[in-house]
Amino acid sequence: MAPKAVPTKKAKNSPSEKGRETELKGPALNLPEGSSQEIEPSRLLLDPHNLRLLERVGDIYKILDVKLFGQPAIQDKLYGVVNGEPRFDIESLATSIENNGFLKHERLIVAKYDGDKFLVLEGNRRVTAVRRLFNDSGPNHEKLRPQVRESLRTLPCFVLEGPVIDGSAKQLEKYRRASEIYIGMRHLMGAKSWEPASRYEFQSRLIFEDGWSVAQVADRFGRKKSEVLRDLKAHVLYKDFLAFEKRSSVKHTLTYNAFSEAARAPAISRWLGWSEKDMSYVNSASEDVFFHYLLNKLAVETNNLEDQEDSGGTEVSAEMAVRRLREMLKLEDSSVLEALADRDFRSAEIFFEERKEGELSKKIAMFIRTLKRTPTDDLIESPETKQKLEELKGQVTRMLAVINALSEVQSQLQGSLSEVNNGAD
Repeated sequence: MAPKAVPTKKAKNSPSEKGRETELKGPALNLPEGSSQEIEPSRLLLDPHNLRLLERVGDIYKILDVKLFGQPAIQDKLYGVVNGEPRFDIESLATSIENNGFLKHERLIVAKYDGDKFLVLEGNRRVTAVRRLFNDSGPNHEKLRPQVRESLRTLPCFVLEGPVIDGSAKQLEKYRRASEIYIGMRHLMGAKSWEPASRYEFQSRLIFEDGWSVAQVADRFGRKKSEVLRDLKAHVLYKDFLAFEKRSSVKHTLTYNAFSEAARAPAISRWLGWSEKDMSYVNSASEDVFFHYLLNKLAVETNNLEDQEDSGGTEVSAEMAVRRLREMLKLEDSSVLEALADRDFRSAEIFFEERKEGELSKKIAMFIRTLKRTPTDDLIESPETKQKLEELKGQVTRMLAVINALSEVQSQLQGSLSEVNNGAD
């Protein structure tokens, strides 16, 4: 039998907290009591009624008897759902744990399910990632580094105080309400996420100063390689712009947002000559054009919005300018590209509008591709889908009727012209 979990610390409300409750308006919010314990992963049960899971596992689990939560078949089903759901991104989390070990600073919130097992009320995603690592690392987890294996021997948990659930839905509900207080505090009062600029700067230092690769940053911090690369491209472009404004003696009100928008556009990256080998933009001429284009568009926008006091308008306009440039570059039209290279931005805009004809057929083709790729689950989960498709069908029928009518008129006109020409001969 697995050894009992050993309590290491007990959390209670302090007297000063209780005294302050009478001073507050509204109902008092007492923190539930509990103890910090280290518990073996094999003794932790996934929660079928977790809000993140309910919409994925089906209606049968919404009314599942509490006594059945610990059944191996139920737990295997839940593991498969969480592990296979793209939104939960278990792969990235498992990769991060594999590289860093299980971080002990944020505890799982659990309740005593029976005499041996604990139900995970907060942390189902992390528990699933640990099980995935165990499944992939061999019988004795020999594929994991010793330090990582040790960090996974037990997981840090906050065990809510109270009796075992023992099949009682009423007791489970009490535990669930108690856990929601902690979860709410964690999300509403927890550490503030980094702003993009701070994240970009941190990752950039790791890569350029400490010699990390993009893949190493992604694996170590549980991110996708494409996300890290996109952040890096935005940071490099922003730094290049700072150098540009210094040598050009211009001032700006731009933040990272416009450059992040540019980093997301493959057409702009190609035009600027992004090199993954050098981790830089190698087409300095196009980069200068890009910066001049941004400043030109912002100057025009500022003249049109002289009375606007909100400084945020500049940043929004910069992002819009980047999106506009992205669409211009996607055409790959020589006249547009030559006008941009000459910094004749007005002509580039005119050429773009002239060449943009045929956009409707492109949009229709893109929509058809989207429909072909739509998974069956999306069709089942959205009751409005059928109605919308019927509306689309009606609109397509009307458009085809108009096209056919116009084709007939065009054919008749061509026939009449032919008769006139033949008579003239």
